[in-house]
Amino acid sequence: MKKALIRTAQAIFTIAILIYLFNSPEKRAQMGAAFGRADAHWMLIGLPVAFVGEIANIIRWHILLRVQGMRIGWLRLSQLFFVGLFFNLFMPGYTGGDFARLYYSMREFPDRKKEAVLTIVMDRLIGMLALVLTAVVTTAFRWQWLQQTPQASFFVWVLICMLIGFSAMVGGSFLISGLNLASRLPRHFPFREQVIEASEAYHLFAKARKSLAWAFVLSFPVLFSFYGAFYCASQAVHAKVSLLDTVTIMPIVTTIISLPITPGGLGFRESLFEILMSDLAKVPGEVGILISLLGFSFFLLFGLIGGICYLFYSPRGKGGTGVRPRWRQMQGEVERAHSHDDNAENAENTEKAVNERAQASENAWRGAS
Repeated sequence: MKKALIRTAQAIFTIAILIYLFNSPEKRAQMGAAFGRADAHWMLIGLPVAFVGEIANIIRWHILLRVQGMRIGWLRLSQLFFVGLFFNLFMPGYTGGDFARLYYSMREFPDRKKEAVLTIVMDRLIGMLALVLTAVVTTAFRWQWLQQTPQASFFVWVLICMLIGFSAMVGGSFLISGLNLASRLPRHFPFREQVIEASEAYHLFAKARKSLAWAFVLSFPVLFSFYGAFYCASQAVHAKVSLLDTVTIMPIVTTIISLPITPGGLGFRESLFEILMSDLAKVPGEVGILISLLGFSFFLLFGLIGGICYLFYSPRGKGGTGVRPRWRQMQGEVERAHSHDDNAENAENTEKAVNERAQASENAWRGAS
């Protein structure tokens, strides 16, 4: 019931913000005119720029999987990654694809579900750490520029609060991990699950420092490829936005839309571009929205490719049934994998035992026949 209410609220907010952004006929006409003047050459440049980041992302994930002995071919790994991009399109926040990647990782490696969870956790932590460092550097370097209007200043402070929260959680989880206190956290401790998973991920990857260093280095091509795609979109519509301006604005947008408010950041991202591009780079609001839409179109294309992969992708091994699961089945298995609740673990063990007994009975019946 609670999840249904949250999804309903997210849907209502998404529809409301889209109506707000595109309700004005004048704004739509101005966006149409700007789109009609767009330079297709910059969009063609933006496509490989965006794709470089996805390649770096795949390599980073491959490194983390190999650390845990989870070996998978490049083609299947790429398919699985693009399936995640497909789910990113309609799941709230900008990490929705992690859900699909985790589910199919567990299908590929059914005996290593916990390692699959912690590999995704470490992938996310490394990516967020690179984003934090980038955001700190660009915000400190261009602090005065970011304070031009009260609206822009407000979003900068939202960014700072989110970065502080993330840093506190990572730092706290690292301390808790070092003191072996993760399992002793009270059940109602804030972000208990995330802290425990981060702590377990540190232990799991503790001896793979060189691999983690390479994974961290690859996070910067991932980020700057993403920023570069939106810069190419801005140049396509002849917006006078420098690369430095884009790199300064993008960490704010990327961090804030990671909140699970709208599917894939839809509408939320466009409203941030409208405000920040207008207030900071003096770009008309409707052009700012168009930059967001054109920049996102690269990743929409990758997501659609992921949708095609989803139609033909079937995990191998014991976990691969060859049948695409229902949404609730995927959700249930991922939640059980994330859960540190003893009752959930006992329920899963009980279900496994029942299935084993049923299989044994069936084999016995067949033998008797």
